[in-house]
Amino acid sequence: MPSYQPVDVFVKNKLDPNDPVTDVQVRVYDEDGAVFYSQAVTDGSGKASFLLYTQKYTLRFYKFQVGFTQPQVIEVLEGTNGQTAQNQFDVEAELLVPPIAPDPQLCRASGYFRDITGRPFRNLELLFVGQFAPILLQDQGVIPERRMTRTNTEGYTCIDLIRCAKYWVTIEGQEDEQRSISVPDAASVNLPDLLYPVVQSVSFSPVAPYSVRVGESLTLTPTVVATNHVPLDGVAPCDLNWSLSDEDVASLTTNADTLVITGRSIGTTELTAVRRDQSVVILPYPAIQGVPISVSVTY
Repeated sequence: MPSYQPVDVFVKNKLDPNDPVTDVQVRVYDEDGAVFYSQAVTDGSGKASFLLYTQKYTLRFYKFQVGFTQPQVIEVLEGTNGQTAQNQFDVEAELLVPPIAPDPQLCRASGYFRDITGRPFRNLELLFVGQFAPILLQDQGVIPERRMTRTNTEGYTCIDLIRCAKYWVTIEGQEDEQRSISVPDAASVNLPDLLYPVVQSVSFSPVAPYSVRVGESLTLTPTVVATNHVPLDGVAPCDLNWSLSDEDVASLTTNADTLVITGRSIGTTELTAVRRDQSVVILPYPAIQGVPISVSVTY
């Protein structure tokens, strides 16, 4: 008998099935692709979930710089004897491979820019000045003079920068604000992320699970990484607000490099981190990977 069934669509990297693709907009249409039914965005596991009637549908997928076979047809089925069926569908995504610098000492920063109407920002000028005195790089002199790059008709530009170096950047139209950037030790980086980095992920040492006794303390050493792939110092106090969801269960002490959780009463609490600077808006808004984490307090 026809019925509504839960449907999960998993979007994965075509080159690595273990790599989920997040923030993909999945739109559901009828079999002919004429009538729109629903849409969802893939989460951290690459999953978009729906509740759909038992019939055929066409799916379309959208994410900037990611390619898909469009459209894709699925059929939602009912389980045996009217039971709920496992309607799961895997979709392959082709991720754009960013250009890399051929010199192992350099990082190629590339990316796209739009104007306030959402269209490609053509001829946007960006000026880079090294925040260092003249240096020798493999016996070659590096002079920290000004270098300029402009976006093309598609709003795209790229520039090679010295790995692990810092630069001042002036963006056309924002001449009153120089941005300080830190180049990652990598062959490539997304230029907008380099200009406007925010906290992307947190990992901890030791690794989970976490448990502490009442009256005792658990010390965690976080590694905080920004979207420019550069690790931040210590617990990144200028970038993150750390807190516990239930302070009756445990208390939190924030040091320069460590977080100390002291058990107060039996129960479970969550260690969370929230970005302090909300001036850089990311759409769709991504959660910080690695938090919250659960901490159990026992006798």
